[in-house]
Amino acid sequence: MAIHSGLCALIMIFFIDCLMIKVHGKDPNNADEKDFKYAAIGIGIGAFFSVCFVAIKLYMLRKHIFDNALSDCDSTARPSSRTVVVELKAGESLMN
Repeated sequence: MAIHSGLCALIMIFFIDCLMIKVHGKDPNNADEKDFKYAAIGIGIGAFFSVCFVAIKLYMLRKHIFDNALSDCDSTARPSSRTVVVELKAGESLMN
């Protein structure tokens, strides 16, 4: 237990030391140049995610329309491809 409490004390001292460090943003070598590389990376990642989102939404919409069109053409009610059919035996309930 002495090793554990000593280790905890050492970790606490380390965290307190890290929290007490003062960081200044004044760099004498900084020429105030803007780095557009990171902005381009962010724009690229954002565009990729938005294109994926729109593609998934269009796929879901097309699938939904296709399912509805097939169910309208059939004379019998056809369950959707996303519908789960549950058959219960006599005397059973869903809460078992």
